[in-house]
Amino acid sequence: MNKCILYSFRRCPYAIRARWAILNCGINVLIREVSLKDKPIELTDASPKGTVPVLITNTGEVIDESLAIIKWSIKKVSADKIHLLETEENDKTIKDLINENDHIFKYHLDRYKYANKFEDINHKEHQLKAKEILRSWDSLIAQTLRKHEVPWLTGKKQSIADWSLWPFVRQYRLVEPDEFDNDCNLYNLRKWLNYYLEHELYPCLMNKYSYWHNSKEESHFPK
Repeated sequence: MNKCILYSFRRCPYAIRARWAILNCGINVLIREVSLKDKPIELTDASPKGTVPVLITNTGEVIDESLAIIKWSIKKVSADKIHLLETEENDKTIKDLINENDHIFKYHLDRYKYANKFEDINHKEHQLKAKEILRSWDSLIAQTLRKHEVPWLTGKKQSIADWSLWPFVRQYRLVEPDEFDNDCNLYNLRKWLNYYLEHELYPCLMNKYSYWHNSKEESHFPK
């Protein structure tokens, strides 16, 4: 196998953060966009979980967790990105933020965004719970602005937490953009999110690919 293969779904926040790491680390992969309603057998053969993202490296290793793909990507590049891992290893705050996002914020986000998929829930309650977390993240950014004059979550430079969280904040915003954009308590978080949404690499990150179905035609990411 010459090229790494990435199974992805364009709008999935886990897949977005994996692609963001691959893109920022200058790695080129074959990307296979999948329909979550009609998953190719090659995906489930590689990872029985059947979720995206899944990376098959050029040595045949299967990495089926987005955070692991981020770390793999950083390790593949030169020293200009390695601080992202060094910071993560030494800062419990970063690990706590990612855990809060993946296990608590995501829980409330799903019930806010996809309320019709859940029985006997009040989506507004979950919106408020999610917003409480967003406001705590806004406060963290405000702290780093005061201390270091930079708008990141945990310190002087971007960390693996910034890369891991922003796709989920993006998904929250998409539910009610005006409500998010006009919330004065999310001012710092909004500017932080806009850094990514307005980044020159964002169009490449969110490029649309046709669904892959055991096709001989392969697409490259980045394109």
